[in-house]
Amino acid sequence: MTTTVGFVGAGGIAAVHLDTLDQYDDATLVAVADIDGERARAVADPRGATAYTDGHELIAAESESLDALVVAIPPFAHEGYERKAADAGIDLFVEKPVGLDSEVVAATRRQLESSGVVTQVGYVCRYAQITDRARELLDGRQVGHVDSEYWVSVPDTSWWSSRAHSGGQLVEQSTHVFDVHRYLLGEVETVRGDGTDGLLADGLDFQDATSTTLSHESGAVSHISSTCASPESRFQVRVVAEDAFLELDYFEHSLSGVVDGERVTFQGDGSWYQREFEAFLAAVRGRGDDVRSDYADAARTFEVTLAAREAAETGDCIDL
Repeated sequence: MTTTVGFVGAGGIAAVHLDTLDQYDDATLVAVADIDGERARAVADPRGATAYTDGHELIAAESESLDALVVAIPPFAHEGYERKAADAGIDLFVEKPVGLDSEVVAATRRQLESSGVVTQVGYVCRYAQITDRARELLDGRQVGHVDSEYWVSVPDTSWWSSRAHSGGQLVEQSTHVFDVHRYLLGEVETVRGDGTDGLLADGLDFQDATSTTLSHESGAVSHISSTCASPESRFQVRVVAEDAFLELDYFEHSLSGVVDGERVTFQGDGSWYQREFEAFLAAVRGRGDDVRSDYADAARTFEVTLAAREAAETGDCIDL
């Protein structure tokens, strides 16, 4: 039986998920919506799918034929697609972050939970092989500290530099790092922070560098350094645990460190996006249970990033 899939959003990350979908003989794209009609047709026509310029129109027209919907749009553009799809019983893959407004995200979470549809959010680091290896090495050990860097340059995307459209770097980009910290250390209790305004990058209406410290329910503490003003990109995570030190490089897909006095190294293959989307398709078909970040879990990461942004902007300690 063929799994039928629709897409809201045809640019950026959608292309990565479409490439994975194309590898399946028993899964097919039936419809795609994008506000750029030409872009929607460029995706739809070669695959024999229907193109739309309105995601709501797509869901209404295709609801009876869709098994799953991929929502791959900027954070400001979440206009109730998830809730409308859930009303129609359509399973959902949603790219991060899940929105910009805390109350809207909470209401969507409640509706999706009550609907019973499968949900997955694109926190792809959970599917990185280096993350799996780190969790294997840390299993049974007390993790005490994680220190991470997410340093990049400002993306060449017009909406990204506006807080009203992206939420700022912590909400839109560094959310991956906050999610890794939750995945390795558990839930966050408090956030402290500081940041710089317009010191390094022009044209932003949010901080261009931040330093945030998280206190976790486990008793561990972690730190995240973010900037969108670096000419070189890095996404590195360092973990100190009982008799262990690990360093993970998510752009190089490498892990190294020392565990019980022995040096360890591991090289991942960078297949994290494929593994993530395959897990979603398996869950839709009822053939697997490897969804590592459903909408409710992703909503918690979203709340942590909002708290981190507030802490960096105000200097206050924010309780979650």
